Amino acid sequence: MEKQIDAIAKDSLREDVSAIIEDLNNDGKNDLFIVSSGGELSEQNEALLDRLFINEDKGFKKQALPPYFENSAVVKAHDYDKDGDMDLFVGGGAVANDFGNLPKSYLLNNKNGSFETVDNKTLENVGMVTDAVWSDFDGDGWVDLIVVGEWMTPRFFKNQEGILKDITEEMVDQKLTGLWQSIIPFDINGDGELDYLLGNWGLNSKFTSKEDYPLKMYYADFDENGSTETILAYEKDGEYYTVAGLDELSSQMRFLKRKFTSYKDFAGKPLEEIFDEDQLENATLFTAQQLASGYLLNAGGKFTFKAFDASLQVAPLTTFLKFDFDGDGKEEVLAGGNYFGVSPYHGRLGSLSGNVITSEGTILEGNQLGLNFSQKAVRGLDIINVKGTSYVMVTYNNEKPDFYKLRHPNGDLP
Repeated sequence: MEKQIDAIAKDSLREDVSAIIEDLNNDGKNDLFIVSSGGELSEQNEALLDRLFINEDKGFKKQALPPYFENSAVVKAHDYDKDGDMDLFVGGGAVANDFGNLPKSYLLNNKNGSFETVDNKTLENVGMVTDAVWSDFDGDGWVDLIVVGEWMTPRFFKNQEGILKDITEEMVDQKLTGLWQSIIPFDINGDGELDYLLGNWGLNSKFTSKEDYPLKMYYADFDENGSTETILAYEKDGEYYTVAGLDELSSQMRFLKRKFTSYKDFAGKPLEEIFDEDQLENATLFTAQQLASGYLLNAGGKFTFKAFDASLQVAPLTTFLKFDFDGDGKEEVLAGGNYFGVSPYHGRLGSLSGNVITSEGTILEGNQLGLNFSQKAVRGLDIINVKGTSYVMVTYNNEKPDFYKLRHPNGDLP
């Protein structure tokens, strides 16, 4: 048993970002699947390999997976082909040391406890994934897949009896590229049809976006030195300007120091006067047309985006948790977020204290509920039960977790 426990201890140096605990080999015991990440690692670094630990009588044993080296972001489990075992979707978040290059995502089909990658080019190249959900969005009895991520629109994959097909254009008719962070199914208006809550970047940052003037990101090897760069640009008075200043841009692209020998020369210059026309035309262009968090409202099988009110736009919404928090027989959704991995120019995006969204669409502030996520970057929300009492476990980036006991007027929730 000691040697098998060591197999998990040896993985402690990895950057683990997502995991599931499920019975993956149908032996009645829960197994562990862990997703790894690391933006500073090389493409073939073993620390990027996801891991599967099978629960055996004497401990956990590591089992081989297909050898994909990806900077993954999330794993979601469901028996999508109805063959009696859990399959996995693993979403790629970014390519290590090459942000802007689309990572690969994987659909792993479970074959009696061993996994094989499924050949699906559309799903494999879906984008920079941050979250996903298995959900029967068309009500045909086959559970479908919705994938969200940065610089992409929410993507709807219909499950055609075990084959996933992208039907996004049939489901959403709006321009919805965004910096999406999270998704959860939830009937927000009580009409009996599933809607989908979406966490986005919010409206309280230096980033701005309009439908006709979206936030832009250009990706290319601008200085032709063998490594790629990204340029963020926003609109003002009909012109696009770089988010980064001269110092930050020229540290990556030294030709700008020769082109602009003083800050005065650079100041106020629109994007087209900083970079040549062919540089921009030959770059890969990403857009974010919508930065607001909100929900996809189900209207007869198609979805229309509605933004949340201002209280949920103060910071990125990174995670949701659905539960009957007040014991009234109706589920609510707890929303958490905040993000600090930005340059000082942007400031700390840490004002979200936590909110509860009710089944009537009412948004309750965290301070009304005894929550205080403010100035902490929430990465996960889970329900745990200890000796018959339910708690919300809140996990943060670089912080110890918090635990909140769930109570309502009649006592502790079971």
